[in-house]
Amino acid sequence: METTVFGDLGLLQWALAVSVVVVGAAIQGVIGYGVALFSAPLLFLIHPTLVPAPLVLIGGILPLMLLRANARYVVVRDLAWAWPGALLGAALAYLVIGLLPLSAWQTLFGALIVVAVVLSWVRLQVQPRGSVVFSGSLCAATMGTITGVGGPPLGLAYQNASPARVRGTLSAIFVPMSVMSLTALGMAGRFGWQDVALAVSLLPGVVLGLGVSRYLGHWIPLAAYRNLMLGVALVAGGYTLVRGVVQWG
Repeated sequence: METTVFGDLGLLQWALAVSVVVVGAAIQGVIGYGVALFSAPLLFLIHPTLVPAPLVLIGGILPLMLLRANARYVVVRDLAWAWPGALLGAALAYLVIGLLPLSAWQTLFGALIVVAVVLSWVRLQVQPRGSVVFSGSLCAATMGTITGVGGPPLGLAYQNASPARVRGTLSAIFVPMSVMSLTALGMAGRFGWQDVALAVSLLPGVVLGLGVSRYLGHWIPLAAYRNLMLGVALVAGGYTLVRGVVQWG
């Protein structure tokens, strides 16, 4: 009989999940976002209970750790636009999250992952002005609450900003955004102590991933991390979409 860690999450599944988080945390440590986009579809395939709530919690803890080293790069005026947008997005997610059955959300989850990848590959001449940051935060909080993946809309908004500004400012946005999203999930009955325990069990992956990012960030081009993240997310998200359509049908 397979050893279980939490509920029906097996020891091998947990080890795989930690490994996924290591890579995702390393990517976010280098480019400022990406742990959720890389990890969510793979964690969902490993065990559906790992998303969204545990990953949303990880998505708040990791930026908090990054913020310590990047606080001086935070653009404070951006937060005045981002936090209201995130609050509105979390509220919107709370209103719609109970409207569809689980199989339908699985289909939507895969579709949104694919859309997020496509958006991340789009190169637009956008600048992180107030309205752009507000819109990106609204979409990020809505997607993040429902699927655990909130980075791509903000990555799109900040794609022409400096790496330091991205790491610092996005970290300052993601921390309260995760609190808002978890509050919405809790009010919808989709966040509990088991989710907290699962998130805590994945923290070794977060710490190790950040350590890896400090050593490899100067040696591996940013594009390599970004392409790895997007490629894996596209394949896993596409598979999840197809599987959800088959089950829903």
